[in-house]
Amino acid sequence: MASHPAQLRQREVLAYLQRAGRAVPFASIQRYILEQSPAGDLIRSYSERTFQRDLPLIAEATGFTIKARRNEGYYVAEQEPLLPDQQRLLDAMALHQFFQLPAALGPFVQPEPRRPLGLEHLRPLLHAAQAGELVEFEYLKHWEARPQRRTVGPLLLREFRGRWYVLGLMAGSGWPACFGLDRIQHLTSTGRAFTPPTDCDAATYFTHCFGITRPTNGEQPQEIRLRFEPVQGRYALSYPLHASQQRVAETDDEILINITVYDTHELRMELLSYGPDVEVLAPPALRHWVRKTHLAAAPHK
Repeated sequence: MASHPAQLRQREVLAYLQRAGRAVPFASIQRYILEQSPAGDLIRSYSERTFQRDLPLIAEATGFTIKARRNEGYYVAEQEPLLPDQQRLLDAMALHQFFQLPAALGPFVQPEPRRPLGLEHLRPLLHAAQAGELVEFEYLKHWEARPQRRTVGPLLLREFRGRWYVLGLMAGSGWPACFGLDRIQHLTSTGRAFTPPTDCDAATYFTHCFGITRPTNGEQPQEIRLRFEPVQGRYALSYPLHASQQRVAETDDEILINITVYDTHELRMELLSYGPDVEVLAPPALRHWVRKTHLAAAPHK
């Protein structure tokens, strides 16, 4: 596995060429890496020979191939822009590398104290998903005292609220399960292949999920209608709760939106966080639960 400086350098090379959108001479790439990128704080030199060794590693880790064009330089063969989810994955990898910067830079950096854990597992899990290889790890649930050994076939990496999760198939049963990367320890590749079943489409698995929980009891997604106070409603419009969100009506007094999702604990906690600025109009069961919970939080004496 590549060292932290090498991983950061390779990520920065790819990001630089993607931003350029054209062929770039190696001298420009070299100057950017050493003088302008975060990798320059960790390395003293960057030769074209090292750059050539980086190219297959970049392709293996990200799926993007960098090619040469005679008399022009190097470019990313796939010119389509990254999807938002792909960019967030690369950003998370870069964030993990950023936290490995020398201690001498500490006085100039003040990250959020509650930074996500487990980001070091992103790259090996992505590689295993691409290669179709089983991985093994110890997994410690929050409500258990000891970790359990798991053998899983990674299918998809998913982010929710700054934390990363891996959707994988349990070896033996073939059931899909979601694991928080912050609770994974001692991750290793088994070298054994697995074949995803045809009835499990990882790309659409979370389509109707708010968060990372999907009911296993056959429950169907519900259309949920919410009434927001204007200020909070405009925030919800600018930062949608879910990809299915639709604006139903907007006046000076209220904003109505619909989302189609599973009714899960994560969704309910999100609705409670808005306090009196949101009212659940439908479905009735969710509306009743929110009302009862708010009343229980401030009981009459």
